[in-house]
Formats: sequence, C-alpha cells, structure tokens
Amino acid sequence: MLMYNNGMGIVSKEVHSGFTIIEVMLFLALSGFMLLGIFVGTNSSIANQRYKDAVQDAADALKKAYSFVADTQIEEREGAASSCNWLTDSASQVDINSSESGRGRTSCAVYGAVVTIRHDLIQTTTLIGLDYYDMLLSVDQNGKGNSDYEGINSLDTSDIDLLGILQANNIAKHCDSSGNNCTTAVAGNSSTQKLRWEARFKKPNDASGSNRDLELTLLIYRSPRDGSIHTLSMDGVIENNNAWVDYRNLGTNASPSSHGVYQYIKDKKFQQKDVYFCIDSGGAGTYANHNRIVHIIKNAQSQSGIILENLDDDITDNAGNLVSCDEQ
Repeated sequence: MLMYNNGMGIVSKEVHSGFTIIEVMLFLALSGFMLLGIFVGTNSSIANQRYKDAVQDAADALKKAYSFVADTQIEEREGAASSCNWLTDSASQVDINSSESGRGRTSCAVYGAVVTIRHDLIQTTTLIGLDYYDMLLSVDQNGKGNSDYEGINSLDTSDIDLLGILQANNIAKHCDSSGNNCTTAVAGNSSTQKLRWEARFKKPNDASGSNRDLELTLLIYRSPRDGSIHTLSMDGVIENNNAWVDYRNLGTNASPSSHGVYQYIKDKKFQQKDVYFCIDSGGAGTYANHNRIVHIIKNAQSQSGIILENLDDDITDNAGNLVSCDEQ
C-alpha cells in the first residue's frame, strides 16, 4: 500500500500484481498451439521413420536374394525335396549314374532364386534343377535321344532354354526308392517378408484403387554354363487355377509343373527389361504420405542393380517416358 499527502489529507493507493483473465486465456491458447505443433511434428517424424524402415526392409529382402544367388548355399530341411529326380511330373528323366558324380555331389544343382513381390509381401524361393555338367556327360556318353534334352550341348541354346531343359523349378517331388509315396515341397530354402507399417508395393503410372497393387516375379539365376548372374522379370505371379501360389502353404500333393515356376520358364514368360515399382506409405501413420520408386536395372547382375530413387520424385525411363507413383 502506498500513502502520501495531497494537501487535503492522507491518501492510500493499493497496487495489485498478477494476470488478467484475458492474459491467462492468451497464454493457454499459445501454449496449446505450441504443444499441438510439437505433437504433430513428433507424429510426422515417427511416421516418416516408419516409412523409411519399410523401404529399407524391401531393399534388404531384394539384396538378400542377390546375395543368396551369388553365394548359393542350400540347406536340406526335414521334409524338403532333396532329390532332382522328380523336378517335374514327368517320370522320363535322364538317369544320372551315381559313379559319374564326385564325392559329396548329387544330381541336383542350385541355379538361383524366384522372388515374388505381391501387395505387401516379398517371397523368395530357391531355384534348383538337374546338374548341367552331369547332364552333358550323361547325354554324351549314353546317347540319350529324348527330345526333351535336345540342344543341351549346343552353344546356340539360350540360358533360359537351358533352364527349361534342366527342369529348373522352385518346388519338387520327393519319392521313396521305389518311386512311390511322393510328396511335394518347396525346394531348398524359402522366406517370406511382410512390409511393416501398412506400406504396400504399387504399380507406377496406373489407375487408382486396388488394381494398383503390384504383382511381379523376378527370376534371378546363375547361367548353367558360366555361372554369371542375370535377372529376368514377369508381370504377375505364379498361379494355379487363377489363384496365387503361396509357398508358405504349399500342399504336399501340389503339382511341380502347375504350382512351380517350371512351366513359366518353359513358356518363356520371363523378359529382360528394366523394372519400376512404387513403395507406397499406405497410411503408415497419420501424417505420412510418401512414395518411393524402386528401379531394378535391366538384367541386373548384383544387388547394385537395385536403385532407390529419391523420395516422392518422378523419373523418366530409358525411353524418356515418365515413371510416377501418383495416381492417374
């Protein structure tokens, strides 16, 4: 309290400290906006990181496929097909004399990997087939006249034709010594990886809606002749009766020729071309809305052939055409 004399008497004046109701309301409003900004920024950062994780998962799965093909190691799982004598449904195989194979060898060879990219999954299976050099030796020595093996010793025969002759497949029958009690299993190793945080593979330059979901098959193989690595692709996935063959749930009575990649190789469904597809955030967090183009270069020979384009960028292909993840 302040007191002073104004000539007429003692006057007192009270001085109050604190905030008015308007000042309090302004403070609370500003604090709320600041907290909202922090909340939005944090959520956005989390969603962006989740999307980056999903992209990296996809890239890692593709790179692992190339690493596997470059250093083919096949583990024999219990119940898995361990013989190449029944790669297809045909029983008319060239007999491989066991004395022609060196110690520790079998008539089975690993030629690469079949990679299925579907919606939000990457599924990788092993490509096996009859051993090229054992087959050459058997045909030359025994004079096999079966037309199925015609051209195996010709340099004019392409790699894809050789894989067909060698009955390359990603599933095989395994039978007992009498040829009975046959079961079908995925050949060698297989793995399935799902994209996290609701991210999805999408077709570029395509219509909106569910028909943008990608279905693509990559054939990453080693040349039977010289071991060089090559990449072919096919639009679509391996199907049986118009249904996708999911190798996680392959029935023991499945047919190698209709459930495996063999028939697609024989029918030359795979092509040598540049491959482009999008990884869409698919609602991976409230504020995430990203696309990234994955480019697998034509006939890629290693994981260096996988190119992750800049985030949300459109690009042009080798023919000068626009490649975009935007819905048309």
